[in-house]
Amino acid sequence: MRARDYTPFSWPKLAGFCALLAVLVSGTWLLGWTGQRIDSLSGESVAAYVKSWGVWGHLALISLMIVHSFVPFPAELVAIAAGMCFGAVWGTVVTWIGAMSGALLAFGLSRRLGRPFLADVLAPKQMAKIDGWSNLTGISALIVVRLIPVIAFNLVNYGAGLTRVTWWRFSWTTAIGILPVTVLMAVMGDQMREPTLSDWLTLIVAGVLILAIIQVARRRRFGEIAK
Repeated sequence: MRARDYTPFSWPKLAGFCALLAVLVSGTWLLGWTGQRIDSLSGESVAAYVKSWGVWGHLALISLMIVHSFVPFPAELVAIAAGMCFGAVWGTVVTWIGAMSGALLAFGLSRRLGRPFLADVLAPKQMAKIDGWSNLTGISALIVVRLIPVIAFNLVNYGAGLTRVTWWRFSWTTAIGILPVTVLMAVMGDQMREPTLSDWLTLIVAGVLILAIIQVARRRRFGEIAK
């Protein structure tokens, strides 16, 4: 029998991976358990909750965005509530801080508890394929998935943590990628209205411009290095 070309998994790494799964499963279970309450949520109800914190309302909203990284309720409602409570500018800032905090925490947990376990149970060639895929998708893909609301925010956070994507690349692509949707939702909350077709078209144009600017900057940088 041919010997395995990778090291069997260790129990501490298995325990860490199980802990990560427990966090995800418990969040999903909590979402199901509070299903009716989640369905009844609205921007107005979230805004009322934030205002009930008084001067600590900013922390309440940031905390809700962090919780969203573990309990997948609609984060758009939190951003809308932020616009209602703090206006378009500060609503964007507070929501963005909370979203970034939650994303980095989820990415860190996945990187710390999930990737070591995969490295133990998968052959080096399989891990190389995962890492190769993450390198192939590149910066543009990491930003695009943030610009599309239908792609789960949390799925990207945890999935990226399992790959070789660096902390820096994950951080800045997330910071830029979530900004257009965050601004749009905060503006909607501030103006107390529903999104229009022109809003979504503006979001698409903003996303295309962001990608174009990044591509131009990267080509110039690589061109200078080549010189």
